[in-house]
Amino acid sequence: MKKNNEKQMAKADAYIGVDVAKETLDAHRFPENEMRQFENSIEGFQQFLQWIKNEPPTLVLCEATGGYEKQFVIALADADVPFRVVNPARIRDYARSHGILAKTDAIDAKILAKFAAERKLSPQQIPDETQRNLKELIVWRRQLIKARTMHGNQLEHASYRTVIKGTKTLIEQINKQLERIEAELNQLIDDDPHLSNINEILQSIPGVGPETARTLIVECPDLGSGDPAKLCSLIGVVPFNRDSGPFRGQRHIHGGRSLARSALFMAALSAVKSVKSDNIFKQLYGRITAKRPSKVGLIAVAHKILLIAHALVKNNVHWENKLQKIT
Repeated sequence: MKKNNEKQMAKADAYIGVDVAKETLDAHRFPENEMRQFENSIEGFQQFLQWIKNEPPTLVLCEATGGYEKQFVIALADADVPFRVVNPARIRDYARSHGILAKTDAIDAKILAKFAAERKLSPQQIPDETQRNLKELIVWRRQLIKARTMHGNQLEHASYRTVIKGTKTLIEQINKQLERIEAELNQLIDDDPHLSNINEILQSIPGVGPETARTLIVECPDLGSGDPAKLCSLIGVVPFNRDSGPFRGQRHIHGGRSLARSALFMAALSAVKSVKSDNIFKQLYGRITAKRPSKVGLIAVAHKILLIAHALVKNNVHWENKLQKIT
């Protein structure tokens, strides 16, 4: 009887780790230690779903692999299969802590499954189609801006006529693409009443312009809900202690969602340069930089902007520079 109960519990708490490659999906089911490989394609997704149909897992865990996991995750969400995508660095750290230095697709899948079982990870929600489209456009926009900067730097040192002409043509083409992206981003947000409202709230905050607002909408779907302290930690605007015994090390920020953090720093920089003396962000920056480096002041302002953005969205109110009204 006891063995039957243990079997039932094992089935009820099954976790599947999936190592996603460009062409394949290596899946490991824990605790049964069953391994399967599928194609990273629509046909492969269907076969995977058929495999787990009779014994649905508690969670399917995979790593963020630069986009190769995207269609697989969408297929899981469409089939109502609980899943989560984790940072690869967390899995490598977990593997090293268990003395596992080898790295193959099969080993990675097994580690993912054990990690999910040990940590009892909760499922995540996949962003809707509008948010996915927004994210793709924002990433593409940043890539184009980097390319334009690179070509601009090349143009400064170019002397041959063909190179100069070709580089100028590339920069013009990039500028046209950026104009189209801006229009598309604005249209996607305007067509969604919920996102449009959040966009207006965010842009009411000093220093927060269209780009920062769009980035926060995409990178922080949990903005306005949940724990604000956890959100700040996820974004990476919370300095972590580096202390040991009597030693007190310098606090540093690290990790987090880099796109959102970069956008917040740009907003902080804009806010502290404001000519308005009653801007609380400027006042905060001034108090901190009177004794600390300017970068510390910018981190504090970025942190404050995110906290206020969270409170404003939660309460569905616009910025008034009166924090006592925000709960």
